[in-house]
Amino acid sequence: MTATGRKIVFACRIDDAAARERIQKLGTLVEAPEANSPEAIIEAAKDAQVLVVPYTAHALITAEVLDALPQLELIGSTYGGVRQNIDDLYALEKGLSVIHTGPTRIRPMAEYTLGLALSSLTQISNYHHCMKSGEAWPRMKFGRTRILHNRKVGVIGYGWIGQGVAKLFGHFTDQVQIYSSHATAESLRQDGFQKAESLDALFRECEVIILAGGYTPETHQMIRKAHFEAMADEALFINIARGKMVNQSEMIEVVEKRNIFLALDVFETEPLEADSPLRSNDRCLIAPHRANAPIEFEQRWTFLADELERFDRGEELMTALSTARAKVMSES
Repeated sequence: MTATGRKIVFACRIDDAAARERIQKLGTLVEAPEANSPEAIIEAAKDAQVLVVPYTAHALITAEVLDALPQLELIGSTYGGVRQNIDDLYALEKGLSVIHTGPTRIRPMAEYTLGLALSSLTQISNYHHCMKSGEAWPRMKFGRTRILHNRKVGVIGYGWIGQGVAKLFGHFTDQVQIYSSHATAESLRQDGFQKAESLDALFRECEVIILAGGYTPETHQMIRKAHFEAMADEALFINIARGKMVNQSEMIEVVEKRNIFLALDVFETEPLEADSPLRSNDRCLIAPHRANAPIEFEQRWTFLADELERFDRGEELMTALSTARAKVMSES
């Protein structure tokens, strides 16, 4: 089908005029923000070859939708993943291309993670809190702090975000270990990193440990009490992935009795409980799930225009999912 013959439906407004103009050149563009249910999606995407949806907490592109729209060639999400509201595995079975905007999240999330690490290691967040709360000059309150340079860093997960985090932290230290079920020791070595022997070994050996993998049934509460107990004195655990990948009650139990540090952007239950012990522990830096806040995330519209132009030219898509990749992406 020629470019001008395609109908392209976005179940949202495209909040970037330049990206919208580029996409309009690829066919007939329809923006349908009212299409916020499977039934409405079927109506809006009738005769469409391309369908892109925003993030929703409920299913939008279900198997029933895909069966009702057999002419579809490509489906995508304006979000960094697709499993939240798209039946990606069924779409792949039907031979559709499935895309997302994950690459636009890499640098923002990596820098946010770096911010958590540096603020925790240097105690900046605690000094700020004390001075704002009325302590005139808490200069000696937290003793000697640390910098990131030359410390051993462990990254759990080596997808888009894990790779970005490892690369950025690699500018501060050449001691970066990766725990990954799919990346080989040789490929990691070529990237300048070391493959961790095991998850247990990574927790034992690294001073800064970053959870950046995808949340699936297999990774549910994969980080448990034994891992936190294995951490070295003053080691730091950072979670920018999903709270449910950690057994939070066991984590709290250990941090209350051991001199380890936590920097958490996500929690098992969100919002975090008002009476959570994490709120009152000086060794816990906590943030309300805002790793996705940087304005650079809005480059997603330009990225989608890039992907749709590649699709129009018949080129390989940067984020086209494989079945194997889809199965390890976060489900929420």
